[in-house]
Amino acid sequence: MRKRTTDELLKLISTENSLQKYLDTNKNEFDNTTLAEALNHLLGKSICSKADIVRLSNLDKVYTYQIFDGTKSNPSRNKLLAICISLGSDLAETQYILRLGHAEPLHPRNVRDSVIIFAINHKTSIMDLNSILYDMKEELIT
Repeated sequence: MRKRTTDELLKLISTENSLQKYLDTNKNEFDNTTLAEALNHLLGKSICSKADIVRLSNLDKVYTYQIFDGTKSNPSRNKLLAICISLGSDLAETQYILRLGHAEPLHPRNVRDSVIIFAINHKTSIMDLNSILYDMKEELIT
């Protein structure tokens, strides 16, 4: 069975009179993936280990491991970006991780976000990305 689009779901919830009926009817439409599950899935697809991610991301080892095991539930946007970039995630995967982490998605109308999008698309390292951000007087990732 095909998943409904976001627009279709918005239309349905706008016209439905019963919240419970909407929730029951569309229970298979909801994404119940946790941030930790999604990150571990991406880690499994990559050639990196968690130790590699710690090294490449310049993040604290314990904190990074807590993000991956789900005990750190609200990591900052920058930490999620550092992990995604270190994993070699593409833009769609990164946006998904940001959404699961309740962080703002990257937006191409924002200069800093545009630089980050470019870096993701060109598989730029955190160190090189931070150098570009520094030169542009933008906030660093880590």
